[in-house]
Amino acid sequence: MTEATHEAAPVAAPKAPEFVAVVSSRVSKVISADFQGRVDKLSIRNGQTVRAGDVVAELDPSQLKSDLEKAKGAYAAARGQAGRAGAAYSNARRRANLEQRLIRSGAVAPEAYRNALSEAGQYGADGAAAKGEMQRATAQIKEFETMIAKAQVRAPIDGVVSIVKVKEGEVPAKGTPIARVFDPNQLVVRFAVPRADKTLVKPGLAIELVTSTSSQTIPATVRLEDAVDDPSIDFTVFEAVIDPNYRIDGIRVGDNGTVRIASVAPKGAVR
Repeated sequence: MTEATHEAAPVAAPKAPEFVAVVSSRVSKVISADFQGRVDKLSIRNGQTVRAGDVVAELDPSQLKSDLEKAKGAYAAARGQAGRAGAAYSNARRRANLEQRLIRSGAVAPEAYRNALSEAGQYGADGAAAKGEMQRATAQIKEFETMIAKAQVRAPIDGVVSIVKVKEGEVPAKGTPIARVFDPNQLVVRFAVPRADKTLVKPGLAIELVTSTSSQTIPATVRLEDAVDDPSIDFTVFEAVIDPNYRIDGIRVGDNGTVRIASVAPKGAVR
């Protein structure tokens, strides 16, 4: 009797793990609103190249200008009060000196001298208070003028704009991020690795980024693991440096794709 034999079905190779990734930069700066004001004009969009000092947005400084005028009015009022108090103080001191001479001659009682000194002290206190108001108003004037000058929001560094968060007509609060500028010469790949696969990735590991837009395969090396460890998040973020021999003309900050470990990447991948 003969027995039919069949070749064993080939065992499928395990699929190489892939991780969600995005192109970022090691050097970036947040552009934020220095005061609360309506966005009158927004001159940037995602992917736009800017130079340090370029105006990227204009905020409405109307409220600041109104506050500035009030501060100038408070300064003028305090200055007038200081002048009047100074003149009254001088008169009171002269009268006190006169009363003192009269006391020595026996013409008047010491009470008149003490009254004159008391008046001088009161006018002196009024003058000091007025000078304090002048100092506060001066500080406010300087602050308002500085913020008004920042109504034209400027790019802090040369780079590429990404993550634009506001629109014209909106009123962002003070400190609200308007956008972020990335240095395109410091590109890195940031990718999220589920905790179950974390042992597969470590600094020095060769990886490849496959972009979702152009399907380019970009070689890189893992540089570090994100120091933030949040148990509520089921993945760890790693950062990889793009191979310096690879031309990065075709990739930009914000490009996304998938990362795979180079040692198990499919053969024939184009670099």
